[in-house]
Amino acid sequence: MEVADAFALISRAVDGGRAAHGYLVCGDLRGQCDRLVDLVLAKLFPDEAAQVSSRSHPDVLWLEPQGKSRTIKVERPKNADSSEGPGMRDGIIEPMSVTSFSGGWKVGVIVGADRMQPAAANAFLQTLEEPPPKTMFLLLTDAPDAILPTIVSRTQRIDLPLSEGILEGEAFDAVAEVMDASVPQGVYEKSRAGKRLAEILGGLKDEAESEDVALVRKAFFKTVMSFVRRWMVEGRLPRHQAFRNVEAVEEAYRQCERSMGDEAVLCFMTDRMVFP
Repeated sequence: MEVADAFALISRAVDGGRAAHGYLVCGDLRGQCDRLVDLVLAKLFPDEAAQVSSRSHPDVLWLEPQGKSRTIKVERPKNADSSEGPGMRDGIIEPMSVTSFSGGWKVGVIVGADRMQPAAANAFLQTLEEPPPKTMFLLLTDAPDAILPTIVSRTQRIDLPLSEGILEGEAFDAVAEVMDASVPQGVYEKSRAGKRLAEILGGLKDEAESEDVALVRKAFFKTVMSFVRRWMVEGRLPRHQAFRNVEAVEEAYRQCERSMGDEAVLCFMTDRMVFP
């Protein structure tokens, strides 16, 4: 389903008073999922665009994976450092139970819903089963099979294209050869895999126009992430190792955006990763 079609479906449901309390939106988290959320929030809060876009609207709550584990905990640990954001209870459940400031909708957006720890998932399930009136939860994920089945059954699932923005053709095959075929395990093999990925990325950047380098880099890392996500969905790695891989790829992308050397960044990434 395309973003426009998904938005039309939700929009009709809102206008007809038949909106679901929970929508499970499956797609690229930083691509089509983001665009659908923007459209839905603009529909529900048409006169408060500035607050919505800056994520400062009191009736729109955002929750994302936090900390070194890149997971969503049931609550923020008491001894957490400044990098640790809210947990499920203080970030979503408790504030969603309070009457809206505007007197209209309250929306909870959970980014990376598949990364909820079991306690967080079970706590959220109770809220989803008995939601306050005029509330909507948007659960965003690119790994729906990793979400608690009882949560899936209580939401309306919307599948957006997952492949948007990843590499194609020979470039995709080259990344696949590293990620799936070689299966590096030792330090030397992991370093060689990182160097090969750096060669692929470097070649793509050399072929791209200067203004397209950022897009090429993003497509490259989205392609790498697609393999990491598939390993997790297929159960080829324990969950904690799968999350470790996701964190390694995300951190490598951030470092490459800062113009750090591709080879050093990607070798460090592969060294941290666990291959199936």
